[in-house]
Amino acid sequence: MAYFMGIDAGTSGIKAVIMDEKGVIHGSGLSECDLITPRPGWVEQDPYDWWRACREAVQKVVSVTGLGKQVAGIGFSGQMQGSTCLDKNFEPTGNCIIWLDQRATAEVEEINRLEDVNDYINVTANRCLNSFWAPKLLWIKNKRREAFDRIYKAVFTKDYLIYKLTGEIATEVSDASLSFLMDVPNRKWADSQFEKLGIPRSFAPDRLLESIDVVGKLKAGIAEELGLAAGIPVIAGGGDQPAGGVGTGIIKSGIIGATIGTSGVVFGCLDEPLIDREDRAMYSMAHSVPGKYGFLGLVLTAGGSYKWLRDTIFAAKKDEMAAAGKDVYDYMSGLAEKAPLGSEGLVFLPYLNGDKTPHSDENARAVFFGLSYRHGLPDICRAVMEGVTFSLRDTVEIIRGTGQEVTEVRANGGGAKSPLWRQIQADVFNARIVTMNIEEGPAAGACILAAVGSGHYTSVEETCNAMLKVTGTTDPMPGNVAVYNEYYQTYRSLYPALKGLYKKQAEIVNKYIK
Repeated sequence: MAYFMGIDAGTSGIKAVIMDEKGVIHGSGLSECDLITPRPGWVEQDPYDWWRACREAVQKVVSVTGLGKQVAGIGFSGQMQGSTCLDKNFEPTGNCIIWLDQRATAEVEEINRLEDVNDYINVTANRCLNSFWAPKLLWIKNKRREAFDRIYKAVFTKDYLIYKLTGEIATEVSDASLSFLMDVPNRKWADSQFEKLGIPRSFAPDRLLESIDVVGKLKAGIAEELGLAAGIPVIAGGGDQPAGGVGTGIIKSGIIGATIGTSGVVFGCLDEPLIDREDRAMYSMAHSVPGKYGFLGLVLTAGGSYKWLRDTIFAAKKDEMAAAGKDVYDYMSGLAEKAPLGSEGLVFLPYLNGDKTPHSDENARAVFFGLSYRHGLPDICRAVMEGVTFSLRDTVEIIRGTGQEVTEVRANGGGAKSPLWRQIQADVFNARIVTMNIEEGPAAGACILAAVGSGHYTSVEETCNAMLKVTGTTDPMPGNVAVYNEYYQTYRSLYPALKGLYKKQAEIVNKYIK
């Protein structure tokens, strides 16, 4: 029996799993990471904290399974768009400005003055967003020139961890697609973008790989510390959404997935890059499947909104239930089931740190609309679930607008674990919700990429066919679909009504913040 390790470098923590060649997960280890928020809209993480969490997660899964020495290869998935800048000694020049960060808005405007969108979008396949590498690097150049001058290489989260394991610097096409410095259709760096934007070409890793390629071998000293065999191949892996697409079998056109983790994502696969010429913050990228492309719509704080609810209103209950060995999310879901469909008009906008698809507004903030004396904790819990799902529906509607039929959605992340939330998704999307035998989407995808990259399987498609199967379905209820269609129209009308106020409020906050 062959075993593979997948390491998912997520936003809230690093998770490591060990999976066998038949797709059975034998154990997992998790170590949490902290967010650093120096100002409203600014979100950073410490790469050293990632490395600490990565070691702990691997050590935990090795201890739990006892299979460390039998792991034949390591694959990675990781949070996308973060700019981890390294100096000539390959040490971080500072914290990573992660995907949640909104600070580089002026730099996006600067880029759009330098380049016409109708020219660059055929190369980048994306409009410029403030979460991409290019505007973040320009922000460092404009605001932290000393730090900019120290940059030798820029890498993504998983690439930094791979460097720590192997001593090799590289990245791969799915992550690089959201740098705004890559020729996405041709799966190579776009030298013209570096030149036009004044970003040194040397910042980008010379090795731009496919997700199944081997970056290097696990160093002996690290292997000993982690309880693994020295010299096993470490595979490039993919961004968390393309890797999660692999882990849930979204590897051909016509299948989409909805992930509710810290962020919320609707992800799909195509044979050619999706180039959306409307200003809706649709992301286009090379898939982790060689020769395939992916698209996604992003909600910045989807599961993050539910976690915020847990950590504020339910903080005491969280501690109480943890002491009893129970999960407070189950308690919250139980409350939400007591609330009526549509939460009796309570609508939640999940914009705790701005919005991406379809509004791309760093100033947007969360709102409870329609709150009354009649509403209690059950309604609040359900309204957050529904609001997050409405936000994901925005992307589903964009996809339908391109002529693609959406009748089945593969659910992943924390939102897939709740039967209530699965039913809400089915009713809001008016599509069958499917769950797979493997719940660890990105980490499982990393294992699958490791299985291919280490030579055990010949292709991603072959591996998915061998490992993945449907385990459950949730169908929409026509009566519920009709009700949610009406509430969704209210949801859609709120952002346009508030857009100007969001900007004005942000100006006031920035005037007084220390």
